[in-house]
Amino acid sequence: MAPLDGSIVTIAIPSIASSMMIGLETVIWISLAYLLVLTVLLINAGRLADIRGRKRTYILGFAIFTAGSILCGVSATGLQLVIFRAVQGVGAAFIASNSPAIVTESFQSWERGKALGINATAVYAGLMTGPVIGGILVQNFGWRSIFYVNVPIGILVIGLASLKLRESKIPSTDGGFDLAGAITLSAALASLLVALTLGGSLGWNSTPIVSLLLLSVGAFVLFIYAESRLTATPTFDLSLFTKNRLFAAANTAALLNYIAVSGVTFMISIYLQDILGLQPQSAGLFLIAMSVAMALLSPFSGWLSDRFGSRLLSSAGMLVVTVGLLLLSQLNAASSINDIVLRLTLLGVGFGLFSSPNTRAVMSSVHRSKLGVASGTISTMRSTGQSIGLAIAGAVIAAALPPQAVLQLFTGLTTQGTVARDEFIVGMSTVFLIASVIGAVGTFASLVRGRESMDEMEEPHRTMGVVET
Repeated sequence: MAPLDGSIVTIAIPSIASSMMIGLETVIWISLAYLLVLTVLLINAGRLADIRGRKRTYILGFAIFTAGSILCGVSATGLQLVIFRAVQGVGAAFIASNSPAIVTESFQSWERGKALGINATAVYAGLMTGPVIGGILVQNFGWRSIFYVNVPIGILVIGLASLKLRESKIPSTDGGFDLAGAITLSAALASLLVALTLGGSLGWNSTPIVSLLLLSVGAFVLFIYAESRLTATPTFDLSLFTKNRLFAAANTAALLNYIAVSGVTFMISIYLQDILGLQPQSAGLFLIAMSVAMALLSPFSGWLSDRFGSRLLSSAGMLVVTVGLLLLSQLNAASSINDIVLRLTLLGVGFGLFSSPNTRAVMSSVHRSKLGVASGTISTMRSTGQSIGLAIAGAVIAAALPPQAVLQLFTGLTTQGTVARDEFIVGMSTVFLIASVIGAVGTFASLVRGRESMDEMEEPHRTMGVVET
């Protein structure tokens, strides 16, 4: 539900803007507010769960998310919707930072990869099917329905979690919450993501963007200082990156993977609608090929990683992603439906092979007292990678097409602009070529991370589980 709500709004943006009579600036922040708050709070929410307990934090996240969904549905103005989307982001951070940690603690090492694969199936299915589900809901029930649909699901999950989950046993020596680290990390991530998101429209050399980037660097330096000097119980244990090669390399590979693939849905949606002339709901159905491959393979690859390790599987997945992106760069105005579906399916296969083994490697490389931080770190890599990938795609398209041509293509105001369509295809090809290079670097990062022990942290994790019926 949390990742789906990050992508489902995209297809509803025109209806929202038309209904509320709001401009481009507000429309951008309807999506940005959710992503920013989610990314900024993930690690902090994971740390809070390590201290206060994962069950109560998980349930609190669903309560906030459900309340935020109701408020979004009844919003009367664009500003209200932006604020309540931020509320949703708070709840989503508590959910996303706890889910892999709860699964990790609930399963032995030999079945943990399969369990995380099932969890990954839900995450990636939410990310990729959001536009499809959103199109169906908006077309038949209006844009407010994309928020109201969360309410019964949230209530059901809160009830099930209250009845079925046991609270994790938190070490009494774990310490308190690191306020200095939380503030500086939030400032660093927020300023970076705002700069990446708005850089293409405001100009990368503009004063606001340069100021935000400098603020991000300064806040990150202060964060490192705070974590290493000012507190005995840091929000983020820097040694996880400096002394744990498996943790550092697997998270780096995850970041690069999300950067590489995050622009695919955005670019292919425009390509299908404005180049091939498909309707939005029909265009959204094409992306099911990618999400189905991801959803089917994630549990299987997780099961394989339980038996054979995750290094080769996740590296092979990244390599397949790289090949898929190279093939996507060859699409043109004459490409057939089969060409598009096969390429998207191959990309989904690579993503499915990569995600579960890589998550297993990260979660198995830390002590149970750091599971919340590890889980939050993985989710932060996802959200940050999405932002960077979309920023790259937007910057490339802005360089390839004049502003008026971009407006015509994105709003569907013209269907005869052959030059604009050709320029867009060139820009799209460039985006996918750049993404394939990033994928290749991610493959290397996955290969050099080292091999994890198959029985690492087996018993320390076995402290929280689901009450058997």
